[in-house]
Amino acid sequence: MQLSVATADLKDAITWAKDALSTSKDLAKIKLEASGNRLKVKAVGREQSACYTVPARIDESGEAIVWADLAFKGIQSLPSEYCPLETEGNEVTARSGGFVLRLTQVEDDMQFPDLPQIQGTILPSDFVSAVQRSAFAASRVSDDPESLKSVKMEFRGSEIIFTATNRYRLARYVAKWSPEKECKGTALINASILKSVSNSFKGESDGAPVRIAFDPENPEIIAFESAGKLKTVQLADPATFPDTERLFKDDYEVNIIVEKSRFLSTFKRVASIVDPKDDSVHVDVSPAKAVLSAHNERAQAKETVDAALIGRAEEMDFSPSYVIEGLSLMNPSYIRMRMQEEVKIVEFDGQEGRDGNPDSFFRYLLTPVGE
Repeated sequence: MQLSVATADLKDAITWAKDALSTSKDLAKIKLEASGNRLKVKAVGREQSACYTVPARIDESGEAIVWADLAFKGIQSLPSEYCPLETEGNEVTARSGGFVLRLTQVEDDMQFPDLPQIQGTILPSDFVSAVQRSAFAASRVSDDPESLKSVKMEFRGSEIIFTATNRYRLARYVAKWSPEKECKGTALINASILKSVSNSFKGESDGAPVRIAFDPENPEIIAFESAGKLKTVQLADPATFPDTERLFKDDYEVNIIVEKSRFLSTFKRVASIVDPKDDSVHVDVSPAKAVLSAHNERAQAKETVDAALIGRAEEMDFSPSYVIEGLSLMNPSYIRMRMQEEVKIVEFDGQEGRDGNPDSFFRYLLTPVGE
């Protein structure tokens, strides 16, 4: 193997591949494949696999496997604009200016997974937005079932419905995509991995859509690819995800409408005196106003905001972190809280204008504290 590649491209490729590896740094390896006018950098982990293809001047085709951690550290140190790479005996040699890096080759039968069929494309910005507005609601407790630490992607025609829950809150976001044919299926993906994958495409132009590949009949892996970047992710059993669709209602008996920025800033001020994860903020809603309060042994806080109330007055206690995190992801200027008269679950939706309709694309459900 003998080639020359832009150092910046090589650094990006090594970083992309290494991020897919969850194994010990003493065991993690990456594979370099040179052919045609492309260099492919590959990694195969327990839950993810990655491949980054970059242009290169290939003088001699070939491949080599090296230790991922050492390759990453060494290649990130390369100073010059272009880097020649070649295999010499049992080593891969990189030269950059006066710096010479020699990486020992490793014997390994690294098999990149077979890719499923491409089902359609989604714009990078839409993909990132959908993951941001769903994955945050997944559980972060290590002992919880994998299904509660995952995001369900349900493919329905021209829509992908992203849903996540940790039992106490539930986020549902509907994203538009372009299927290549009629596509119905469900994929269940670890939320932290999905966030990492989507963030990898964050800086990509919407001119290069993300291709999504999976087998709806046998969903074992899902692949995301755009602009030479490819990641595959092992899927969990979608049947283990809770039945959450039944929790969303079309009509609610109680509706409370507040101006988002005023309500959220007030909520944050009141919540500042309590532990955002372990304590609660009390919301007492009556016609024309909502009184927010919190207290502990050392302090008390209270503030009133304007509110439009449809239905009877209500009192609720909410986890501060859950409210702040969810409402911060809503773009419309107003928030509508909706519930049945026997309060068990409260739905938070954004809407444009006090008299507008609730946004049906991003819906956020919370169980009040104590319910």
